[in-house]
Amino acid sequence: MIKSIGLIFLLFFLVQEPVLKKQKLTDYLSMDVSTELRTMTQQELSAKFLGARIPDVAMTDEQSAVEFTITASPTFWQDGDVALLKEFYDASIPPLFQEIDFSQKELVELNEKEFAAYQFEGKPDVEGNRSAEKRYTYLLYTIHRNGLVTISFSCPPYLKSKWKPIAQKMFETTKFR
Repeated sequence: MIKSIGLIFLLFFLVQEPVLKKQKLTDYLSMDVSTELRTMTQQELSAKFLGARIPDVAMTDEQSAVEFTITASPTFWQDGDVALLKEFYDASIPPLFQEIDFSQKELVELNEKEFAAYQFEGKPDVEGNRSAEKRYTYLLYTIHRNGLVTISFSCPPYLKSKWKPIAQKMFETTKFR
């Protein structure tokens, strides 16, 4: 009897939904974020974004397998250009990956904001590195206050079944100020 009760509690905790906590991530964006994510250390940022623009927000899990970033940069795109922006990324994302397989490539509206949304699996086409790890990636692009905002989530395929629904729930709570 005690073993049965213990097994029920164990199953409850294993099946339990991930906890999302509302966070103000930047001065322009807030969203609910998994409590399993933590801010990347300076060392992790330097290693992952060597020679690239450091994101406004960069988070990972305890194993450093998951990557969640938010980046804003000035742009020539205007607020009403998200459909045109999508056409641009439709053409510019595939050359950055090997063996890319899209499951989503469309315009979506989240909390009254239009985004170009992409979900896919593929290997980053890193120059000279043909053994790059395949990743599940979920990207949102939008224009906010004359800036291009990119929200990105990626993880290895073996973590996709766990993290895909979490990333979707997180992204659904995106709110701009």
